[in-house]
Parts: sequence; C-alpha cells; structure tokens
Amino acid sequence: MTIIYVKTVIHRNEKRIKLIFDYDAGLIREVRKIPGCRWSQTMCCWHIPFRMDYLTYLVEQLGNFEIVYKEPPLQLRGGLKASDIERKKINVIYNKREGLYYIKIPFYKKDEIKKLEGAWWHPGAKEWSVYANQENRHQLKEIFKQENYILSFVEDEADIPKKTISKKKPIPELVEKKFEDEMIIRNKSHRTIATYKSLVNQFLNHFQGSKIKMLPAEKIKEYILERLNIDHYSRSYQNQLINALKRYYEYVHNREFEDFDLPRPKKRQRLPNIISREDIQRMLDVTRNMKHKTLISILYGCGLRLSEVISLKMEEIDFNMKVMYVTGKGDKQRMIPIGNNLGKQIKTYQKSYLPKVYLFNGQNSLKYSGKSIQSIVQNKALEVGIKKKVTPHTLRHSYATHLLEDGVDLRVIQELLGHASSKTTEIYTYVSRKNLMNIRNPLDNLRI
Repeated sequence: MTIIYVKTVIHRNEKRIKLIFDYDAGLIREVRKIPGCRWSQTMCCWHIPFRMDYLTYLVEQLGNFEIVYKEPPLQLRGGLKASDIERKKINVIYNKREGLYYIKIPFYKKDEIKKLEGAWWHPGAKEWSVYANQENRHQLKEIFKQENYILSFVEDEADIPKKTISKKKPIPELVEKKFEDEMIIRNKSHRTIATYKSLVNQFLNHFQGSKIKMLPAEKIKEYILERLNIDHYSRSYQNQLINALKRYYEYVHNREFEDFDLPRPKKRQRLPNIISREDIQRMLDVTRNMKHKTLISILYGCGLRLSEVISLKMEEIDFNMKVMYVTGKGDKQRMIPIGNNLGKQIKTYQKSYLPKVYLFNGQNSLKYSGKSIQSIVQNKALEVGIKKKVTPHTLRHSYATHLLEDGVDLRVIQELLGHASSKTTEIYTYVSRKNLMNIRNPLDNLRI
C-alpha cells in the first residue's frame, strides 16, 4: 500500500497541505479529485487547501491509502528544497519614523491581524501595518506561535519603545478625603485633582510627624526650594505645587496664604512654536494611514488640545451644522467649525474604522493613547524634514496663527481655542508672518 506523507506548508502566501508519496498513477487520479488540489513545480508535490480537520478529511477522500503526518523518508525528499522542509520565515518590517510594523501574511490570518491596534490593510502593497508597540509585537508572536513560521523583526528590540517601570517604592497615601471632596464640589478636572493630590501627598510625607496645620510659611518655602534645587523642577511645576498647597490649606485647614508668603516665579514668556501651511500640507501628503491623517487634520483644522482630541466623542460632531462640540478645561464646551474638507475626511474615516463611542479608539474601544498621537505627529514632521520639534500643540498654535493671518478677529480665535483670558490669545500676534512681512528691514535701504 502506498503511504502518503502529509505536512502543513505556506505556499504563495497561503496555508496548504502538502502530499508526498511515491509515484502511483491510481493515487494521483484520486488526489486530483480533491477540490482545490494543485501540483507545485517548486515543491515537486501535490497540495490541497488547508482545513482544521485535514487528517480526517484525507482519510475520507483517500481511505484506501495509509496517511502519515510526519516528515517523508529522505528518498522521497530528493526533489525538495531545504526551504520547503524548514519553517516558513515572515519578515516584520519596523518603520521607525512612522512607528509602524509592516507585514505580509497569509490571507487566512487577516481576521487575527485586524484585532491588533492600528491595523490597516494597504491593498496596493498587499500588506498590513500595525502600531509598533510591545503589545502588538507580543500578539504577532502569539498569532504565529503554533504555526509553521519564524517571525523575523528587522529592527532590534532596543529600537522599539518600551514602557519603563519605575523602581521607586510607592509612598503612603496621607491626603485627607476632604481635600478631594472639596475639589470635586468645585468642579476641578480629574487631571487637576490627581495632580494636586499627588503633590500634596509628597508634601505630607515629607513633613510626616509635624503639625501640618500650623506649619510656618518659611518651612513650606524651604520645601519648595528643595524640590526645585534637588529635582530641578520647572517654573510651571513650582506654580502647580504652590496652587496645590494653597488649595489644600484653604479647603482642609481653613488657612489662607498671601502671595508674599508663597511667592510665585516670574513667568518666562515664550513665543508659540508654529510651522507653516506648506509644512502641514507636506505632513498630510506623506501620511498614508487614514486614522493618522484624520488625527493630524483635526489637531490642525480645529486647534484642539491633545486631551480634547483623545476625549472627542462621535456624538459631539454635527455633520449637518458642520461643527463639533469640544469640552475643554474646566468642562467648558465650545463650538468649532469643521468645514467641508475635514467633514468629508472624518466621514470617510468613520466608514472605514467604525468607531463606537470615542472618535479615536485604542485597544478594546478605550481612549486612544496620548503618547501614540504625539509619536504620530513627531514622526510625520521628521519624515518631511522639519528640523524643529513638532508636537500636537504645535498644530494648535499653527491653527491660531494662520487664522490670525487670514484676518479672523482675535476675540473669535480666543473662543475657538477655549482661552479664559484674551492675553493668552494675544501672544499669536507676535508670530504672525503677515504682520512681520509688512515690516521693512532698515538694511533694505542700504547697499551691501
């Protein structure tokens, strides 16, 4: 009786079952009756489509022959190449600038790849791209773990961003519940509550055992100075710390500090970091991923903060009115026009990605990662050769500056950005190219 040796194999990017046996005209006639059966010149054998129950199926189709699942004897493998016997290698290409993995996989694996974060099919290149993060890397290995594949990552693991685990021991929670309750009553944002609690908790742990309520202002100033000198914290951190301590003493101990008790640092005035319209156009032109392009379009086209675009919900976009309703700092809602181009882009994105609650979902339909968005913007800026550091907030600054150059009233821009004070918005008058171009350089009147 002729023995048929069977083996799973990847052939032309498709999983197949390889049938290896000595020449037998009768067996060949039976094999050719199996649906989807084909002869491979490169493998020198017959092969059929893969199915989970292929051993049982082959027994039903070829019951008069002995079927064995193992490597064939050497004399039957004379015509085979080493690559046919060894495991199939799949290259996973890591694009550092885009922060993506590119991978060509067998068609039957598409449903598993679709579940990965940022999964996107590129029909022209016939390949998938997914976000280059540790979770996706792990999932790719799991998908092909039990299969006849070897995954090869082109970039070293050191080139892939990894989450760093803090080695600091957690400090005891000493903040009174009253402090949090008072902030909630005053409608402080979740981020403010978390920041203030953390700062006050460090303060209470530092002075553990002291009478906190009557602690002299000088002692508190010494603590702030110590944090600045030892930990090299910024001016903005100093302001946050002073705000947190003032609110803590006010809400919990009914004690108020004057400005001379806890003086604030002189605020350094920095001009907003902006890029030109041409730079933004080039960033959009090189962005192939629809989700990434929509993100960049909204950040620039609506001037949103990073936290605002992450929290943007489907229900907050009105395509009939061509506006979106954005909830900003202090839970203040504002209305922003989206225009025709952005409206079409968002609709196309929705049809493709089918977001449910938030416009931009991460894994398991949760909010999108802020770090992922920052990485997308920075990588696209690098790709088009922008030398300066470009962040999501750079696009917000550019939005405001370009509106000002187009003649939009400063008060309108203030409303669109959600600024509480007009002084914050006035800073854009210093970086408007339109105003600068009207100034004649005195050297132009001289010969050089």
